Formats: sequence, C-alpha cells, structure tokens
Amino acid sequence: MYRRVLVPLDGSTLSSAVLPCVRPIARSFGACVVLMRVVPEIGMRIGTPTPPSDAQLAAQPDAPLETVPLEIARYEAAAREYLDRIAAELGAAGIGTRTRVVTGPVVEGILDVANEEGADLIAMSTHGRGGLGRFLLGSVASQVVHYAKAPVLLVRATANEQAPAEYSYRKILVPLDGSDFSQAVLPHARAVAARVGAQVILLQAVPEPETEMSEAHWMLTFGGPASIGEVPGEGGLRPGMDPSARRQWAESIRAEIVRRTEHEMEAAQSSLNAAASVFKSAGVPVETLVQLGRPAEVILDVATANGVDMIAMATHGRSGIQRLLLGSIADRIVRHAHAPVLLVRPESAGA
Repeated sequence: MYRRVLVPLDGSTLSSAVLPCVRPIARSFGACVVLMRVVPEIGMRIGTPTPPSDAQLAAQPDAPLETVPLEIARYEAAAREYLDRIAAELGAAGIGTRTRVVTGPVVEGILDVANEEGADLIAMSTHGRGGLGRFLLGSVASQVVHYAKAPVLLVRATANEQAPAEYSYRKILVPLDGSDFSQAVLPHARAVAARVGAQVILLQAVPEPETEMSEAHWMLTFGGPASIGEVPGEGGLRPGMDPSARRQWAESIRAEIVRRTEHEMEAAQSSLNAAASVFKSAGVPVETLVQLGRPAEVILDVATANGVDMIAMATHGRSGIQRLLLGSIADRIVRHAHAPVLLVRPESAGA
C-alpha cells in the first residue's frame, strides 16, 4: 500500500513532530521515506545583509530557512545538512530514506516531488504562527490536502508538547456515512491496522432530526405511512383546533420522527456490519458504533473517549475536496482532533 512516504519539513521542531508518527508506518510497510525541504525564492535576501557564520548556523541547525538570510547555495547546503542528519537517524532505525531539496514555491514544490517520487502517502505537521487556524487560511497543509493525489497524514503539532521517539497506533477510528465515497478509506485503514496491529472502530453518526412544523406537515402528508392519518389543514395546525386533535397530530409527528430515526440507525448498523467484514477477513479486530448526533462532534467525542491513535476518513462532498476548506466535517476533525488524521481522497472526487 505504502512504498514511498513523502515528509515535507521546514527545519522547525514543529514540522519534525510528524517523524515519530511516520516511523511505525514506514517500518511496518518497508517503505522508503523521502525527506524534503523547499528553499523559497521570494524574500530570500530580505533581512540583515551579512550572512551568519558557520558557527552561528551550527548553533541553530533547526532554524526555519526563511529566517536565515543566505544566498540560494547556502540555503540549499543548510537544507541538505539538516535532512541528512534526520535521514541518518531514520537509517539507524532501519528505515530507508531519500532526501530532496528543491527551490521555488513551497506547495508546488511538495506536489511536484510527490509526483516525481511516486509518493503513496504524504505526511506532514499542521502548525504555524497562527496555529491550526492557518489550516483554513491558505496554509501549506490545507493546499497540499486540496491538490495532492496521494493520501495525506496530518499530525497536529504544538510547541508545548514533547513528541515521543516513536508513535504507537493501537486504535484507529474510521468514520463512515454510508456513502461509497466514505468507504474509499477502508483499504487504507485495513492495511495500516493489519501492519501495525491496531484495533479498528467503525463509526457512523446519525444526525438528530430537526423538523419544523412545515417540514413535518410535508413529511406526514407525502412521506408518512397511511396509518398516520390526514394532517389537519394545509399549514398543519388549524386555529381553534380541538385540543385532542392537536395532541394526536403532535404525537403522530413525534412517532414518525422516531420511526425514521430508528430506521436510519438500523441502516447505519447494517452498513457498518458490511464494512466490518473487510477487516475481519484480514484478521483485524474491529468493532462498530452507531451514535445519534452531529457528525463532527460525535467523531471527536468518540475519538477522545476511546483514546484513538489515528482517525482515518475520506474527504468528499458535492464540491469535491474543496469542501475541506469550507467548514466540512473533515476540516473540523483536523482542526480539533488530538490524534493524527489520515485523509483519503476518493479517485472520483473532483478538485
């Protein structure tokens, strides 16, 4: 599944927080990790006109490139030295590596290298001066997710958290919604779980009904069972309606909503059971969970309550992956989840 994992870094401690999460995946798949760093062209000479000495560079080897006013050749030399050091650490752990240094726009550089290297997975941190809010404001991470063909593993990095030497994937949460698009993540979740020995939790959230009177009238008139009876009046309740008729009408609405909600939950459970068979056939421990509530909140609550180590989900919608930038469920999960999030783009989703 994953033969080559691309890891973009910028020299900061926050960007390297993705490395512990990459190690177990690369090792279990026998994948080659391609470490890359982009040397930006714009603004490279802005700053003090005197480049720092080699001693100063050695004292700050992890300084982000854009803060060091060097000429292109010295930027590239510093970038290679930085990547070679990380490659040596991964190599000592038995992980094959390659390093790439490119010059130009950051996002385009990442996407070009991903295509050139045939990356099966892109793994990167979400961080920056504006915190995770930058994910919605044109950050590198958001644009890579928007345009990349390969799945993207996003790791939330914070300055006050110390990353472990190696991350452990014990539980993987896989949110589904019953659509074919959402199930595009299943092969990826199954492969990762089987390789790292993780348990999988399949989750489907059924939104709570929010029915207004006008909608209830339409539902009962055109979509309800015949046993519900005739709705009193075109607008539902008539002025001066008999109290007993009013109660009967209200109870019929509640009964229909309950019936439809139960039907949706049963359908969700049936769909999850079918998906679970994919994992059982691969010998992966799996459990299913159907919960009533708003999808994003349910996913985050279940992730926290179960201490999951990864959330794997597809990014999809009417507008394709662009919905990731428009307040979609995937966006909210990335911004608020404490576990790494694996985003898989269905092949049929438009850009």
